[in-house]
Amino acid sequence: MIKTLLTLLTCVYFLVTTSYAENPQVKIENAWLQAIPSVSSDTAAFMKIHNLGQTSIRLVGGSCAIATQVEPMITTIQVHDGQKVMGMEGAPALEIPAGGTLELKPGGDHLMLMGLKSHPKEGDRVTIVLRFAPGNQEVKADLTVLKQAPK
Repeated sequence: MIKTLLTLLTCVYFLVTTSYAENPQVKIENAWLQAIPSVSSDTAAFMKIHNLGQTSIRLVGGSCAIATQVEPMITTIQVHDGQKVMGMEGAPALEIPAGGTLELKPGGDHLMLMGLKSHPKEGDRVTIVLRFAPGNQEVKADLTVLKQAPK
């Protein structure tokens, strides 16, 4: 009896996690990657991520063939000698509320691609795999390489 119950629970878990992974609850729009000179080792990715689900999710990072790391970054503003200074720092995750949108944009929160293995040129396309929690959900996004934000 216990063995049958454990088998049933395992099957239900498999069906739920498989369904979640195959039916992502996010929509990606306006995804682009900052074109940079070949001497730079890092670049930034920008996009709008819509959470279509009924619960909040977190963007926890990702992967990309052209970079060794893909990490969420938040923009910070500090005051030094009366002057506002913008900076950035790594974040463990960026929250997207249920039914909400996370906008990754220049001058704001973004994804940092670090340790570049190649430098795509303006007009190229780059695929990035975004990773969300809970559930280690992964979603692919195709980014256009641009020098500046599209209008």
